[in-house]
Amino acid sequence: MDEILIEVRNAVMRNDFIHNNDRRIILLPQCLRNSDCCARCDPIFGYECKQCGKCDIGTVYKVAQSKGFKVFVIPGGSFVKKIIKQYKPRSCIGVACYTELSESMEEVSFMPVQGIPLLKDGCFETKVDVDEVIKAMEMCDV
Repeated sequence: MDEILIEVRNAVMRNDFIHNNDRRIILLPQCLRNSDCCARCDPIFGYECKQCGKCDIGTVYKVAQSKGFKVFVIPGGSFVKKIIKQYKPRSCIGVACYTELSESMEEVSFMPVQGIPLLKDGCFETKVDVDEVIKAMEMCDV
């Protein structure tokens, strides 16, 4: 069910997402981090990636910087509200497991959002299709 809801929300919001070019963010789950990650967690904005190359987060960071997206690596869904309140984004790409992603997309339905589910979940050293995240960013290159 969550998979269908995510696909529907992505389709409904795609056009508005594509045409927003202001204050775009990407929310990545901390479970994508490598077990040897040395990033510190800020109480408002989450983990600050050091781009050490041990996981895919650094790759997303590099592309995001060139595409005008700010990346947040968050330890849980409660950080979504904190980041929205503090940073005030206008659109968002969210990455998470199906359940978390569906719930978070509903929470931020007041702005254009695109959701990308994890390929491997389990709350520890999970995986995402980095190419899908990059394709979502590239949709905004219009």
